[in-house]
Amino acid sequence: MNRFLAVVILPSLLAAGASAQTPPPAPVAPKSAVAASCEGCGVVRSVKRVEKSQPITAQERKSTAGLVASVPLGGGKPSVGSVTDVRNEKKPPTVTYEVVVRLDDGRFQLVTQDEAGNLREGDKVRLDRGKVVLREK
Repeated sequence: MNRFLAVVILPSLLAAGASAQTPPPAPVAPKSAVAASCEGCGVVRSVKRVEKSQPITAQERKSTAGLVASVPLGGGKPSVGSVTDVRNEKKPPTVTYEVVVRLDDGRFQLVTQDEAGNLREGDKVRLDRGKVVLREK
């Protein structure tokens, strides 16, 4: 029985000792030196134009005028409707741009800004004070 234990236990002890002497794995390096050196840098994934109509102000709601006819002097199309309808036609929608950026560290960032500038999908950019700007090459 002692011989049996020696045959079974001794090889496992030797294997454990050999594995304890192997060096630990090397520490994992950062993904790239660029990712570590540029905080907030990434690539544009999409640029989307968003239009929102301007809400009617409280003063405009209180307006008590009824039917209004508007005839442009330059020969345009006349319009008929309430004061609110005529005012809404004159208000241009508010335009903003939603830019999705994939950062170098793998995260995504959605930035809403007033102008898209020259941003296109695939451009290398960085985030600067809440805005997306092109990286200098």
